[in-house]
Amino acid sequence: MVIQIKLMGAFKDKTPSDGKLELPDNASVTAALTALGIGDERVQVLTINGSMIRDRAHPLSDGDEMTVIPPVGGG
Repeated sequence: MVIQIKLMGAFKDKTPSDGKLELPDNASVTAALTALGIGDERVQVLTINGSMIRDRAHPLSDGDEMTVIPPVGGG
């Protein structure tokens, strides 16, 4: 299956050049993060098709759009 990827902030450089990620059928959010080289602990907000997802075991489907946002800091 192929999903669309949008990576924000510090993750932006890990975005595939075509914005797509190929994964095995029924792969989880964790599998996608691993394929992108992003540790789960580094993710602040994650959405699938615009809905916030907390369960990293959530299964993905072909054509899903996953957006990943890291923690934001400053001072």
